[in-house]
Amino acid sequence: MRLPRVPHLEIVHEDEDLIVINKPAGLLTSTVPHEKRPTAIAILRDRVAKQDPRARVGVIHRLDRDAAGLLVFSKNHDAFRALKEQFLHHSVKRIYMAIVEGTPKPGEGTIKTRLVEHVDGTVHSTRRGDSGEEAITHFKTIRTTSHYSLLRVTLETGKKHQIRVHLSERGHPILNDPLYAKLKPTGELMLCATELHFDHPRTRARMRFTLPLPRAMAAVFREG
Repeated sequence: MRLPRVPHLEIVHEDEDLIVINKPAGLLTSTVPHEKRPTAIAILRDRVAKQDPRARVGVIHRLDRDAAGLLVFSKNHDAFRALKEQFLHHSVKRIYMAIVEGTPKPGEGTIKTRLVEHVDGTVHSTRRGDSGEEAITHFKTIRTTSHYSLLRVTLETGKKHQIRVHLSERGHPILNDPLYAKLKPTGELMLCATELHFDHPRTRARMRFTLPLPRAMAAVFREG
């Protein structure tokens, strides 16, 4: 049976336990109560309520508003608990593609710092061992031009703005980042969650979802 389309959301997969979406850039994953701006969770809860009023859609993880890509949501308490546990134990594989300014040297490596959120909502690394939360990011350069590089980024932890902060502090901010890049944005943030692997909460079968490189990101290398 063909699933009805959700406004502004692409449903990648749905079953009785979970929903995987391709979140567009600019859409909030979730936020505080009484938020007037549209959010992915509000759209999905409205959709699911029309199908099954007993279902409860839960937020498992988040993407920054300006980032795009794969997100999984639970549809019942058991699925919520099982998926959250996988994220807690880092058994979920999350891979992003990012276009950054310049060329990282070395071309691959691991960034490990402790991140602290400031009152203005921005995030920065701290050298204080008793402050912040540990964040670990693995990266590998896939392609370069004279101005930009395409990186494959794997998250070991998932903290707010983690990829954006880590790459910016290395001197290679993500292209069009309004918070951590010095250059003025000329388009959408060049960061997309392109792969998501986890175990199904009911069957325990490994599920793997993959997105192609977004057209806006691919165009950077056609033009470069």
